[in-house]
Amino acid sequence: MKILHFILGKANPDRANGVNQVIHGLAKYQSRAGHEVYVVGISSVMTTPYEKIQRENFEVECFKKFNSKTFIYIKDLIKNIDVVHLHGVWNMKNVRLGRYLETIGKPYIITAHCGYAVDRIKQSNYLLKLLYHKIWQKKLYEHAAGIHALTREESTDIYHFCKNDNIFVVTNGVDPDVYDKYHYTVHKKRKKIKFGYLGRLSVEKNIDNLLKAVSLLPNKVKEQIELCLIGPITDSVVKLQKLARKLKIEENVKFLGGKYGEEKIQTLLDLDFYIHPAYSDVVGISVMEALALGLPTIVTRTSHISYFNESNAFIMVEPTAFDLSRGIRTAIDRLDDREQLSVNAKNLYLKQFNWKVAVELLINEYRKVYI
Repeated sequence: MKILHFILGKANPDRANGVNQVIHGLAKYQSRAGHEVYVVGISSVMTTPYEKIQRENFEVECFKKFNSKTFIYIKDLIKNIDVVHLHGVWNMKNVRLGRYLETIGKPYIITAHCGYAVDRIKQSNYLLKLLYHKIWQKKLYEHAAGIHALTREESTDIYHFCKNDNIFVVTNGVDPDVYDKYHYTVHKKRKKIKFGYLGRLSVEKNIDNLLKAVSLLPNKVKEQIELCLIGPITDSVVKLQKLARKLKIEENVKFLGGKYGEEKIQTLLDLDFYIHPAYSDVVGISVMEALALGLPTIVTRTSHISYFNESNAFIMVEPTAFDLSRGIRTAIDRLDDREQLSVNAKNLYLKQFNWKVAVELLINEYRKVYI
């Protein structure tokens, strides 16, 4: 098949932005499966009007602006495309392109990437977003040949906002080329039990409640643990550092900054438990990376993980400070179970959360809408 992904950004797998990592994995493995894959990105931070970037097994054509010249180029490209895949919400560029695709009868799939989670919508400009959705975005989603949900829970979130008879579920994944070669080894002799989180240290990731969870631990437990927060240092991090001092847990919390590539993987492998406290997520990329490495993992139910709970590959908690604290205590009580948790985590990744599996399922959905 000939597939076009239209995105914001450059599909850089080393960015903290999870959607960029997703597009890279999708395009790489769709191309490797024998499909002709095109990626067009809009990036306003570019210093030149146009740039072509070579990624693994595919190229990204990046434009600084989505102007008439860019649109003409995309229209010409679309002539030979079978399916167009749009990504994201609150993006007028998607609306314009979607309208054009509808006029020429070209099928398009769209992925919200957790954009319809109610708590995320309410974080800012809630009423404006509802108005935008009613005027422009609702039609874009309802007229799509298919809406790609990343979890069953997300499919319900989407259904609350728009009705489409073809809302299908295919999870994201991580790269087998990277993760198949790593196997977690339990750390048996160390002074501190290391818990860690990887990703943006922002509001929707619920890091403030994770810090409060540590503060709720009994003093004897606090003395045993260290919380490593892995993510770019931003203004949000400064606020979290102040909160850690206020809670008197600054000795327990380490802000490690952004880690990428091999350094990121080795930092994760140095943990005893990965912990993902998000209020809302669609089994985040960092959770999949932890599972792929075989890391014993604590993850919130609201990360849309509950349908996989029978795998016994993780400890599931609620996103509240007191239940995250319970999860940490449970993990400490289950130190001797880490090897089995690791095996189960790796198996869940191999069965569900890798791009070879996800791409095959997604291509099947493309074929259903291709006329």
